[in-house]
Amino acid sequence: MPTVGNLARTQFNMAQVQTRYGSQLNSLYNTMSSNKYGKYSTATQPLSDLLSSNALKNKSSIYREQFSDLYKKIYGIADDGESSSSVSTSQSVKSASANAGGAAQSIQSFANDLRYGGEIDADAYRAQAQSFVDNYNTMIEKVGNSDNNGILQKGVLMVNTGKVYSSSLGRAGITVGADNKLSVKDDLSKVKASDVKFVFGKGGFSDKVIQKSRQINELSGGSGQFTIGASTSNKTDNVKPADKVDNVGTLKELTAMVKDAATAVKSYAHGLGSEGKEFQVTDFTDTAKDFVNKYNSFVDEMGKSDKTSIQQKGITMQSTARAYQHALKRAGISVGQDGKLTLADDLSKITEKDVKYAFAYGGFTDKVAQKADQVKSLATSASAMGYNANKTSTYAYNSGALYSVYA
Repeated sequence: MPTVGNLARTQFNMAQVQTRYGSQLNSLYNTMSSNKYGKYSTATQPLSDLLSSNALKNKSSIYREQFSDLYKKIYGIADDGESSSSVSTSQSVKSASANAGGAAQSIQSFANDLRYGGEIDADAYRAQAQSFVDNYNTMIEKVGNSDNNGILQKGVLMVNTGKVYSSSLGRAGITVGADNKLSVKDDLSKVKASDVKFVFGKGGFSDKVIQKSRQINELSGGSGQFTIGASTSNKTDNVKPADKVDNVGTLKELTAMVKDAATAVKSYAHGLGSEGKEFQVTDFTDTAKDFVNKYNSFVDEMGKSDKTSIQQKGITMQSTARAYQHALKRAGISVGQDGKLTLADDLSKITEKDVKYAFAYGGFTDKVAQKADQVKSLATSASAMGYNANKTSTYAYNSGALYSVYA
């Protein structure tokens, strides 16, 4: 007698097979059974009997071969007649869904900080995309092997959603495979920030993954929480895990210093042209140098942190700097590939207009101050919360300061 779980797993497998075989599935599967009437609601009808039935015995060898292949894939049957996959434990599903949800939230944060017309760091994006893809694929695998009806149904919705977003994912450099798992393309040079923002920003595919991950986590005995491990973000920078330090105290000091420096350069630029405030290269050099030095130290310390959330803020800060690089260049400041700033040795050609354009109305300096506030909050909260020996931390899906700052 078939169980509800078996039927749900069949539905999940059918959703996977649909991607590879397309319209073939409808005609072949309809020939095989009429499930809604309960005729062949599970794989109790021997394949050999079906192949010799009136419906199939006169079909071409290619058609019969395709049917056999589909039958085995739909019901998870290997060539020896045994189940082709082992059943996932609730713990493995719970862990996989927590990791997938955390990775989806991380790449969403990355995408949200991009500008539609801005630039994108291909290396930083690849690290984010690969982490998301790896965790998503693990969740799909574990869900597909579950014997929990509710989990399998969520899995069906998840893989179908992946197919719906396949074109958008493709433009963002991610392909949906025949087994509904994702893979990152080798060449991401043509991926645009707008494409990444569209598919992974708020309201996109990442939101759907977050939602389903939470539901699957709860159905597997979890509390709808996501786990983010330091190992995930190690891929996003050049700092070796062994070099990462618990630098909460240093970060707290730097957040105040870099915020003050950002405010100072903005105030200097905004006041130019007013009574008694004429542009002087030496004055601007001192103000800009202080800002650049403190900004670079801030970025360094975020990269060294063993807190994943703080590392992520460092990545988005570097991406923001690259987005403002043309404005900064007018004020004699260049942005390197690592997102750090360099003040030109010769500022003699810089004008008051250039400085006001780059800093007077906020823009980049406001973003720096915003990130400083967020990192200060994260450092304070993370220090109070504590981390386990594996350097992982759990974030509440719908509550808690640590998690909400990603939004």
